[in-house]
Amino acid sequence: MSAFMLRIVAVAGASLLAACAEGGEGVAPGRDAVSFIVVGDTPYGPEDEAMLDDAMPLIKASRTPFVIHLGDYKGGAAPCTDDHDAAFAGLIDALDPTPVFYTPGDNEWTDCDRNEDAGTGRPYSDLDRLDKIRTQFFSSPPAGLDDPDAAAALGYRRQDALVENATWVHDRVRFLTVHVVGTNNGRNWVVGDSLLRASEAVDQRDAANLDWIAAGFDAARRERARAVIVAMQGDPVQVARQAQGKPCGVDGAERVRADGKQVCDGFIALRRRLRDAAITFDGPVLVMHGDTAPFTLNQDFLGDGAPNLWRFNAAGDAGVGRTGLPYGLRDVAMVTFDPSKKRPFSAFGLLTSETPKP
Repeated sequence: MSAFMLRIVAVAGASLLAACAEGGEGVAPGRDAVSFIVVGDTPYGPEDEAMLDDAMPLIKASRTPFVIHLGDYKGGAAPCTDDHDAAFAGLIDALDPTPVFYTPGDNEWTDCDRNEDAGTGRPYSDLDRLDKIRTQFFSSPPAGLDDPDAAAALGYRRQDALVENATWVHDRVRFLTVHVVGTNNGRNWVVGDSLLRASEAVDQRDAANLDWIAAGFDAARRERARAVIVAMQGDPVQVARQAQGKPCGVDGAERVRADGKQVCDGFIALRRRLRDAAITFDGPVLVMHGDTAPFTLNQDFLGDGAPNLWRFNAAGDAGVGRTGLPYGLRDVAMVTFDPSKKRPFSAFGLLTSETPKP
C-alpha cells in the first residue's frame, strides 16, 4: 500500500474514533456494528465536485460494503441536460466495484420543468425525465450485483411497480430505498405535464411506496432482522406551516399545483406508514433523507413517530444563503448501526468529522 493510501486509511480511522467518542457514548463501535457511506444533495457545483474529489479516496479506503446516494445529483435551478446525468454515471463508475444504491431526487426530475427543454422550447416534462432516469440508472443492477448469485447473497431485489425502489440485506439489517422526493413529494410547481397526468403519477407512486415499505417490514419481521434502514430523498418533516397535516385532495388541481403554492402535506401517509411499520417491528428503524440542510439525527416525525423510529438528515445540501450565512454540511457521511448502544444509530462527516445535531 502506498504512503498516500496509508495516510488516507489513518485519517479515516482517526475520524471514525473521534466521531464515536464525541457522539457515540464515548467508545468505538462494537463488534456487531454495521457501517456504510451515505451521499446526498451533491454535486450542485464546483465546490461540491471538489468535495467529492477529496472524499473519494476516503470512501474507497473505508471498504464500505456499499454507498447509498439519496438523490439530487445536480442543482435544482440547473437545466436537466445529459451532462449532469453523464457526470453522475461517472461517479457511480468511479466507485465500482462498490455497489451504489441510488434513489431519485426532485432536482433531476420533478423540478426539471423550471427550465425549458432546448429540443421543444417548452418546459421539460417531469415524467419524461423520470422515464429517462429509470432507463439510464435502473435498467441493470448496481455494480457487483449483475451476478445472480451475488444478488441472491445480498437478498437484492427491485419493486415491479417502481424499478427504482430496491431492498437488500447486509449483516442482518434490512435496507430499503423508497422513491420519495422534495417539492412536497413532487406535487408543487407542475408546469411541464398536465395536472391530470401528474396527479395520476403521484397517486401511483404513493401507493407503490406504501406497499414497498409494508413488504420490506414484513420481510424484516420474517427474517428477524436486527434493524431496518429506509433511504429516500424528500424530507418528510419540513412541511410548509400552513399545509402541515392537511391531506392532499382527490382533485388534480388540489393534489398537484402549477402555481407552486403548497396547500397540502404530501407526506402524511408516508409518515404514518413508517410509524405503524416501526411499531410492529421489534428493533430499531432509521429513515435517512436529504433535500434540506440541517445535518441532524433525531426522532422528530411531526407527531407520527415511534419509540424505535429515528430520522437522519444527511450531509450534502450546503452553501451560503441569501443572508450571507452558511448553511448545511458539505460532506459525505459514514452511518453506523450499533445494537450495543442506547442510541443505536450514529453518523459523522467523512471529511469534517462533524456529528449530526439532535
